[in-house]
Amino acid sequence: MPTILWFFIAFIIASAIIALITNIIVNQRLKNDIKSLWSKRKPLETFVRPYRRYSYQFDTFKSEHESDQLIDNKTWSDLDMDQLFQTLNFNFTSIGEMRLYATLRQMFKIDNGTLIDRFKSNIQFREQISLHLAKVGKAIYPLFPNQLTYIKRNNFYMASTYFPIIFLAFSFFNAKLGILLTIASVLFNMIISGMIRKTFDQDLNSIFYTSNVIRRAFAIQKIDGSPKLNVDFKHFFIARKFSGLLGRANSNDDTFMLIMLIKLIFMFDYHVFHLIQNSFKKYEIEVMACYDYIAEIDNHYAIALWQESLDGYCIPEATNTQTLSFENLTHPLLKHAVPNDLLIDNHILLTGSNASGKSTFMKAIALNLIMAQTINTVTASQFKYSPGFVYTSMVNQDDILSGDSYFMTEIKSIKRLFDLSLTEHIYIFIDEIFKGTNTTERIAASEAVLSYFDQQDSYTVIAATHDIELSSLLDTNYENYHFNESISDNTIDFDYKIKSGKADTRNAIELLRITDFPKSIYERAKSTTK
Repeated sequence: MPTILWFFIAFIIASAIIALITNIIVNQRLKNDIKSLWSKRKPLETFVRPYRRYSYQFDTFKSEHESDQLIDNKTWSDLDMDQLFQTLNFNFTSIGEMRLYATLRQMFKIDNGTLIDRFKSNIQFREQISLHLAKVGKAIYPLFPNQLTYIKRNNFYMASTYFPIIFLAFSFFNAKLGILLTIASVLFNMIISGMIRKTFDQDLNSIFYTSNVIRRAFAIQKIDGSPKLNVDFKHFFIARKFSGLLGRANSNDDTFMLIMLIKLIFMFDYHVFHLIQNSFKKYEIEVMACYDYIAEIDNHYAIALWQESLDGYCIPEATNTQTLSFENLTHPLLKHAVPNDLLIDNHILLTGSNASGKSTFMKAIALNLIMAQTINTVTASQFKYSPGFVYTSMVNQDDILSGDSYFMTEIKSIKRLFDLSLTEHIYIFIDEIFKGTNTTERIAASEAVLSYFDQQDSYTVIAATHDIELSSLLDTNYENYHFNESISDNTIDFDYKIKSGKADTRNAIELLRITDFPKSIYERAKSTTK
């Protein structure tokens, strides 16, 4: 046999052995990393991938939902929900991240308490599931299976897979011609593989990622204690068997460059892509079920680990009455937050000094209402609520691109609250209502808007203002609560506790003194307010 043939065979065998050994090492390292995650309270990946697409599932499928029933962009921004998402993001997979984001926008719900408890209590179960999820990973943010378009196959390219093997075998009978044909077919396949891949790279990556999802779903649903999945995996035999090799198409590890080279030589990606795309299209519903299955399990793991990282939390209780009550409620994004208790059975008008805690308190309620209805977890010791939709008008600013002033931005933000088509319970949070205009018109407009909301049966409104006058104008329809501070010499202290009644202190002028403004300014301001 010619030396070149021995070399070619040795190359293939050596590549396979190297890949196998490397895979064993990587697998063991991954297992060791997973063992430490729970005690360290951290995700497997502590970096953010530059090509992440957290909102992709939400953006793609939101048209299939009633828009008013989803968390809108203004509310998402006002409540710093990007930060909340990152705080909860202990996911192993990219599809888990996309589903968690969509869940926080109120598209789905994470509420399998049994699964969450099993992750916490059963170490073997947790580590088995985690290993499979980690092997799905985040290397690709795929198109969803129902977005993939069928790509017609070229039968000649399909046959090209076998040409190097056929010509190599022919070399045993005619060495010179066989070697020339083998080399020619190898070069042809490598060139064509590179050219073709560029034309459907995203579809190729998505299908290979999907193959791995199906393989891992098949393995996870066989683990004792995991949720069952109604999918006939016989439909995806080829996808399951080849997904381990296909997934390495996107590895950045130099070890797998040999495998990549072999795949180019035999046009492996193109061949297998067309073998499995038919089954994915034919059984699309089952493929989507595998996506949902992996993403949901990943999300339940993430919430279980997030719960373990909290100082305190509870499972919320939904009620049939339009009331909201809580004990030891805190803001989920703040460390060492001051807890508050309250029963809300009417609209609330919050007054108080600057930095006394009004905005934080309102955001804490709004965020916990969203979390109660999406991840079934709240940062409180008790939380009873009437299910409903959350809308805010809180963090407004000038819009340079549109030319809108602060007040016009605020007007648009509040106006959208009148255009909701919902008949269910709605929670409205408005911070420093109409602060962008003069005092006289601000009070008049605020009173009119808040009175209008009071006439809507399905609304519960919590509004904050610096205008104490509103407390008297709305005292028949809104309950008054306030936050205050204590000033001693050159210090100002806040207890961040909500109190009944309207605010009886102001701190703006005293802050001038404490921050060393010229004494004449402080005294003049002080005399003007008398």
